[in-house]
Order: sequence, then structure tokens, then C-alpha cells
Amino acid sequence: MKEIEKKILDGIEPVLNEMGISVVELNAAVVKKTFTIRLVIFQEQGVTVKDCETVHRVIQPRIELLMESRDTSMEITSPGIDRRIKSSREYAIFKGKALKILQEGDSEWIGGWIRDCSEDTLFLEKDEKELNIPLSTIRKAKLDYTMEARKK
Repeated sequence: MKEIEKKILDGIEPVLNEMGISVVELNAAVVKKTFTIRLVIFQEQGVTVKDCETVHRVIQPRIELLMESRDTSMEITSPGIDRRIKSSREYAIFKGKALKILQEGDSEWIGGWIRDCSEDTLFLEKDEKELNIPLSTIRKAKLDYTMEARKK
């Protein structure tokens, strides 16, 4: 994570956590003297357009103060139904959600439920068994809402 992204995250995450919202991903860059920020948020009951508007309204002034600039552009989105997981931090945010992974050397996806994640291991429940999967062996990982729909 770039220094500017860490500064923004440290400034907005406590406020969002109070609202029951997790920051899944934050990207920040300066484009033509404008701070451009892309924020992906998650909450257990889902993210609506109204939630994105509320988050924008709450954090815009805070970001302007942090960046000492009024020239900011923000895009706030939900993770989407088949989000590609990119870090151990994201596995922890999506704990309890259905996931499919493709490991190095395998040609078949493994589906299961995220039970937990440490710095280097994913704990995935599959067929009532817990698999301990080193993160270093995961080539791709995606949320799997089709599996969640079948469970309901």
C-alpha cells in the first residue's frame, strides 16, 4: 500500500467501522493535480447506492483535510458478487462468505466457506471439514454467491 493510501485509510477507517462498514480496497492517485480515490466498501447486509452516497458525504470532508486539497474525486463501490480476493485482509473481511479458489498446479476450483484467515493461511470449510490452505499456494480466489444462493 502506498503511503498516501495508508494515510487516507488511517483517517477514514475508524469512522467507517463505526458505521459498520469495512474498507475492502482503497486506491489513490494524483491525476492532473486532482486526488482521485477509488474505495470499495462492504457491510454484512450488502451495499446499496444510498450507502455509497452516505459514505461519500461522510468521508469527503475528512479526505479534503487529510490531503489539504479540495480537488478530490471519489468513486465508491461495493465489492460485487464475484469479487477477486487480493489479500489476507480481504479474507478476514469476508469471513463466513462462500469462496472458490484455484491453487497453483491445480486445474479445478475448490469451493468452500471462509472460516478464518491468518497472515499466511486461509481456513476454508468444505464438506464439514476444515482445510488449511497456505495463501502462497492460491493462484486465484473469488467470492462465490452462487454457492451462497444454493445454501439458502
